[in-house]
Amino acid sequence: MSKLSFKLFCIEKYADKKQIPSNEVYKLFEAKGILQMLDEDYKTFHVHGFEYILGDYVLCDIEKILEGEEIKMPHGTIRASTLKTVIPMVMEHFNCDENEALKRFYESHIGACFADDDTGLYGQSAFYVAGLFFDEHTDIAHN
Repeated sequence: MSKLSFKLFCIEKYADKKQIPSNEVYKLFEAKGILQMLDEDYKTFHVHGFEYILGDYVLCDIEKILEGEEIKMPHGTIRASTLKTVIPMVMEHFNCDENEALKRFYESHIGACFADDDTGLYGQSAFYVAGLFFDEHTDIAHN
């Protein structure tokens, strides 16, 4: 798993686990130095998988099901897979590094919409999401 894929996976799975938008998780991870830690300790962490970092996700859901709670289908894996294509496009478009591309995307309006499962944007293609993101930045540049 590439470093980018690993960071996206951690962001999106944490968002699913905590049931908060992934753009908010990105801001939290950035503010608390988690992204820097994931960069610096990538070789150590990625071999353990997300359970090592985020706790036992599956067991938490099993407990909820056993207690009769409704489980909302998480879309973090879908979002992370889509962003694996979108983020390099952002890097190329803005001639920036991975962390700057993550920041630009997650702090954008489209990033917030993408993080909100209710918009359904997570189900769109990477090229569609990237197009919306670039359109947003074109609109900002022209205003």
